Amino acid sequence: MNKFMKLFSIFLFIQIQIALSQPNLIQQLCKRNRYQPLCVSTLNLDPRSKTSDLQGLASISIDATTKKTNDTLTYLISELRRTGGDRTAFEKYGTCVDQDYGASTGRYLPGALANLQAKKYSAAIANLQDVVRASGDCENQFAGSSPLPVSQRNKAVHDIADMTTDIIKTFV
Repeated sequence: MNKFMKLFSIFLFIQIQIALSQPNLIQQLCKRNRYQPLCVSTLNLDPRSKTSDLQGLASISIDATTKKTNDTLTYLISELRRTGGDRTAFEKYGTCVDQDYGASTGRYLPGALANLQAKKYSAAIANLQDVVRASGDCENQFAGSSPLPVSQRNKAVHDIADMTTDIIKTFV
C-alpha cells in the first residue's frame, strides 16, 4: 500500500503540473501572436487545449478557423438565396460562396490540417494564407456598397486564419 500511495502521489503531482502548465503554454504561444486576445480566447474555449501540446493547439486553431469559415459560408449561402435572383447581388454573393469560402472550406483548410499533421508547416501556412486572401477577395466583391454587408464576417475569418498562421509559424 505504501508503494501504491507513492506512485499515486507522483501521478497526481505530474497531472497537476500538466494542468498548471497548459494555460502557461497557451499564454507563451499567444504572446508572440499579432492577435493575442483572440488567440488566448480561441484556445481556452476548446476543452482539448487543457491537455494539448503545441501541435495540438495548432490543430485546435485550424478547427476554430474552419468553424468560423463554415459559419460565414452558411451565412453567405442564406444571403444568396435571399437575393431572389438579383443579378448584381448574385454575382457578389455567388463569387464569395463558390470561389472564396467554397475553396477555403473545401481545399485550403483541409489542406492546412493535413499539412500540419504531416509536419509540412510551410504548406500549412500557405493554405491558411489562401484563406486570408479569400476573405479579402470576398470583401472586395462588395466594394462600393455601403455599408458592406459581410465586412464583420470577413474580418473575423481573416483574423482567425491569420492568427492560426502565426501559431504555425512558431514551428518553422
